[in-house]
Amino acid sequence: MYNNLMKNDFLCFLKNPNQKFHGIFRQDFTLFIVLTILNFFAGYIKSLITHESFIDQSDLDKFNLSKIFPYLFLIPLIEELIFRGFLQYKSRLVLILSFISIIFFLTSYFKQKTTILYIFIVVIICGLLVLFNKKLYEKMLLFIEINSIIIILISSIIFGFIHLFNYDNFSWANLIPISEKIIAGVFLCYIAKKYNIWRSYFFHIINNSLPFLIIILYKLIQ
Repeated sequence: MYNNLMKNDFLCFLKNPNQKFHGIFRQDFTLFIVLTILNFFAGYIKSLITHESFIDQSDLDKFNLSKIFPYLFLIPLIEELIFRGFLQYKSRLVLILSFISIIFFLTSYFKQKTTILYIFIVVIICGLLVLFNKKLYEKMLLFIEINSIIIILISSIIFGFIHLFNYDNFSWANLIPISEKIIAGVFLCYIAKKYNIWRSYFFHIINNSLPFLIIILYKLIQ
């Protein structure tokens, strides 16, 4: 049993993300279910500590039918391209879509027009240099391959912490569900590396669908 556990693709990925994987999709989907349960458990623990309702009024107002497309399809796509896209940069299409997503993401968080302009110019210049300079493109791919585990961890930590913006006010208790988001970020990197970014996008859609469906169901039985 111990030997089988050590051969688990996800654990092998944590040791060396660039190796070949041989596990079946069913095992990865089972792991996804476990992480999903941990996500809800982390939210429940947070609600016990803060004495807040597991589903509060702001959640009920936030989730409605008009949010189905952006919340279930658009936001997960943008996040996957930003935080997992680097694992698929051998595809120039993914590279271009990732740079577009980065621009969209950064400009949405900065309100000053001059800051947005600078961000836009810097990202566009970097993108064009990488796309049209073969040596620079190859160096970027080599850098990602050599430092993949570090980039994966940094990407996953940032992915986790951006979810702090989902809360109206900062609370140390919010770090409980955020820690699970970081783990989920590493898992999605694993899926993107083992299969492709579109498979991690599929998992991301399912992940975002569950709380949406729970809140819709909660509204219906109120």
